[in-house]
Amino acid sequence: MALFTLKLQSPNRETGVPAGSAIAGSNRWMRLAQNVLLVLMLGGIVYYFAHGFEEREKGTDFTDRYAAARMVREGFGRQLYDFHAQEQFQIRYAGRIGEYYIHPPFETLLFLPICLWSPQTGYLIWCILNVGVLAYIAIVFQRHIFKRFDWRVLLPLFFLFPPVLISFLQGQDSLLLLLVMTLAVVELRRKRDFTAGCWLSCGLFKFNIVLPLIVLAASLRRKGVLGGFALVFLTLLLISVGISGWGFLTAYPRFLMTLSSVPLAGIQPTGMANIRGLVSVAVTPDTIARLALIWIGSVLLVWHAWRSFSGSKSKDSGATNLAFGNFVLAALLVSYHLSTSDLCIALLPMGLFSQYLAEHTGIPRWARLGLLSSQCVLFLPPLHVIALAGHMYVYLAIPILIMFLLTSAESFRGIPRHVEVSAVVSRFPQLRDDS
Repeated sequence: MALFTLKLQSPNRETGVPAGSAIAGSNRWMRLAQNVLLVLMLGGIVYYFAHGFEEREKGTDFTDRYAAARMVREGFGRQLYDFHAQEQFQIRYAGRIGEYYIHPPFETLLFLPICLWSPQTGYLIWCILNVGVLAYIAIVFQRHIFKRFDWRVLLPLFFLFPPVLISFLQGQDSLLLLLVMTLAVVELRRKRDFTAGCWLSCGLFKFNIVLPLIVLAASLRRKGVLGGFALVFLTLLLISVGISGWGFLTAYPRFLMTLSSVPLAGIQPTGMANIRGLVSVAVTPDTIARLALIWIGSVLLVWHAWRSFSGSKSKDSGATNLAFGNFVLAALLVSYHLSTSDLCIALLPMGLFSQYLAEHTGIPRWARLGLLSSQCVLFLPPLHVIALAGHMYVYLAIPILIMFLLTSAESFRGIPRHVEVSAVVSRFPQLRDDS
């Protein structure tokens, strides 16, 4: 995506075309045909995933959220982080004991309406909702993030990204986090820092990714971000207390700390495409040394991201794109827990970087090619299949790390196109000497 500069559909394509002309009528029929084909494609995707749910039900993540919502609906919210209670509800509604519900209590509200139906029907509804979420993300991308493609082109491209398909297959909620992050960066570009903080706080159902991001976002000297984040955080905290009682403040952390020692919890660090995964592969024994290396690596990476952008005073909206995209990659890399579907969040920084390259010049060719190559690697479906089958998914952290290092380098700071010559000369002093 990084080097594409051709708009597949120009917003001014029909400028000057008379309303009643044959060309205008042809364009309307063409748009109708495109929309019909898009709806048929989306319907086929939903049918494909929902049709085989009964065979895949015992291996999806959707059932743990469904069982957790049933617990809350039937008055067992205070036992939400009791292993035995979760197992009982999973056996009752899924016929098996799988991965446990590990998110905060407030997220169960999303699944309360869905759990009124059977797990099969609930999964179908969840797939339809996720298609709607992804379509809206594509629309927001076209308007604010990556303006080179029409959203009807972006949406099929999103479905070609393997982590998106994995999210649908598992019934995950990663696309919701991608949505709130996308809306947050849009608000940051509009200088609505408080609203951006509110959106980021809405992603606290995956706090392991959002908390590093909010720490880095604070380095942009946007005071309103922390204010909006704090307000929604307190609201979600009170909602969680209403669901599980004040006891969840101690029960939930204790539950998470015990999780790694539970055989059926599904916590496999070597399958995480982040710092924790890379360290776990390099340091085989699960010791204090491994934990120390994970924390040291994570702190150094966050510090590097903060140092790269904290002093930036540029008012260029592209600088916000570059910084926020880099921060999202940093959050993915330092997240202590990262599922395969969570990599769909990488669509946001890839879109931000691509738009940045389209709007800026003066970036070395090797940096552009390096970024493009890393993006292409992540878009290769066979690579994800082989990595999952060979238990090597951790190595997908390498292209993410490359993108992070490239975009945080000083050499990646470009000059906005259509700027005054003086600005270019100030960025490249050697030009003054040549003149």
